[in-house]
Amino acid sequence: MTISSTRVYRASIPLATPFVTALRRVEDVTFVVLELHTDNGARAYGSAPATKAITGETLESIEQALHTKILPLLQGRPFELQTLLHTVATCLPGNSSAKAAVDMALYMLAAQHEGLPLYRYLGAKEATPVTTAVTVSLDTPETMRNKATELFECGYDILKVKVGGGDGLDAQRIREIANALPKAQLLVDANQAWNLQESLAFIDACADLPLALIEQPVPAQDLEALRQITARSPFPLLADEAVFDAEDARRVLDAGAADLINIKLMKCGGLAGALAILDVCRTYGTQCMLGSMLEGPVSITAALHLAVAYPDRFAWIDLDSPLLYRTLPSDLPFSVHGNCYRL
Repeated sequence: MTISSTRVYRASIPLATPFVTALRRVEDVTFVVLELHTDNGARAYGSAPATKAITGETLESIEQALHTKILPLLQGRPFELQTLLHTVATCLPGNSSAKAAVDMALYMLAAQHEGLPLYRYLGAKEATPVTTAVTVSLDTPETMRNKATELFECGYDILKVKVGGGDGLDAQRIREIANALPKAQLLVDANQAWNLQESLAFIDACADLPLALIEQPVPAQDLEALRQITARSPFPLLADEAVFDAEDARRVLDAGAADLINIKLMKCGGLAGALAILDVCRTYGTQCMLGSMLEGPVSITAALHLAVAYPDRFAWIDLDSPLLYRTLPSDLPFSVHGNCYRL
């Protein structure tokens, strides 16, 4: 089997409401789709959104990396998964989302070649349900409380609450939601918006609340601040933007700078990179979150297969993009039941 042709194009799905964090405001999910075709008639897909604030990539740079650097190295070569994955990972620096799109398509081809769904190719025996957190976008405390209440009443009991408003009201945002929804599990995500002093002030202000975790409170490069916050916090600290690959995970855990690691296929270059981070975290006895950017159905599907294959390694799942779409596409390869997915 060889890769005989490829196709790259864009797609977009409107969101029901704007998605707002400390880093950006987004009104639709736009992503690059990749098709790989083989000489024996097989076809597989990958996709990647542009998240410049995190990975440095634009839609144009993803397309350029695919067309000029990655895909020409794959066409016509014998299909040997690990060899092709190594080619993708090493053919150019950075461009982790472009690499992720190719990586997931290669894994899907390998699974098809074995006559298996991807989760079984990765080692799982059955497709167990996957429950995701659902995001509450950054807004005024009252608006966020109302939105969180609306989500909880719809059965979404794991809420990832965006903070980092720069207005001194972040503790109020969380306290209002926690008081209104004592049975909800609250994950707080600052998206690098605070400094050390602001992080510690938030922890002190919310120390009496049953928060599940705090995610990436300070800039990714400030491991010393992250270490001090982790040592001080009564809540587990989750490293997100500080960890792109397995070496980053090792560095963060060696420094005692986080209790958990957030794995996103777009940061680590796909399933191969995710598996490498899982291996590192296993040696440290550290669990992970499986997260995502605002993504299309193809890449969310790849992440769901990974979640099903490694349920014991992921303490949290944050793959809520489809729940934020204005309308679910009719041809999804998974079903949606509240905040629960089934492949």
